[in-house]
Amino acid sequence: MIYAVVNTKGGVGKTTTAVHLATMLSRTGTALLIDGDPQASAASWAAWRRDNPAYDPSPTTTCLTGKAIFNEGKALSGGFDNVVVDVGGRDATGLRSALLLAHRAIIPVGASNLDAAAMTDLLEVVELARDYNPELDVKVLLTRVDSRTKDAADMLEFLTEQNLPVLNSQVCERVAYRRAIGEGATVLEFGKDNAAIAEIESVFREVTA
Repeated sequence: MIYAVVNTKGGVGKTTTAVHLATMLSRTGTALLIDGDPQASAASWAAWRRDNPAYDPSPTTTCLTGKAIFNEGKALSGGFDNVVVDVGGRDATGLRSALLLAHRAIIPVGASNLDAAAMTDLLEVVELARDYNPELDVKVLLTRVDSRTKDAADMLEFLTEQNLPVLNSQVCERVAYRRAIGEGATVLEFGKDNAAIAEIESVFREVTA
C-alpha cells in the first residue's frame, strides 16, 4: 500500500503523521518513507533516529522531489510492503506526483478558517489527481485539536458538508509529539504521554484498515 500524507497548508502535522505511520508500518513489514518536502523534515527525523539504536524498527528513508516522487517512487515501491510519502505544504509538482502515486491519501487538517480555505484549494487538486488515479482513496485526519474549544466540531461540520470521509480518530495538540519528533522517535517509543500513544494507535488502525 502506498500512502501520501498531503495538504497545501503547512503546520498541520503532515510530517508527524507520516513518520508515525511509516514507523508503525515497519513493525509489520518493510516500509519506505519518501521525504518529498524541500525542507526535508522527515529526513532530519530519520537522521536523529539513526543516532539512537534503541529506536527500532525504522522505515527506510529517501528524499525525492517533483516528478521523481512518482517516477522513482513507483520503481522503489516494488521493494517494500508499504510506502509513505510526506510532501511539502503547498500545491506543487511533488504534491501532485504523490497523489498520482498513492493508493490512499491522508489529509491532516487543523481546525481554523485558514485550514478550511486551504482544504477548498486542495480538493481541486485531489479531484484532478483522480482523473488519472481514479482508485485514489482519501481520508481526512483532524489534527492539533484543542478539546477546550469547539473549533474541531466546526471543522468537522464543514468537512461533512463537503462529503469528505473523516477519520473518527483525532490528534490533539500535545507537546509529546514535538518532543518525540525532535528526538527521532515516535510517541510510542518516547513513552511520556499515554493519551498521545492511544490516539496515534487509533489513527493507525483506521488509516490502515
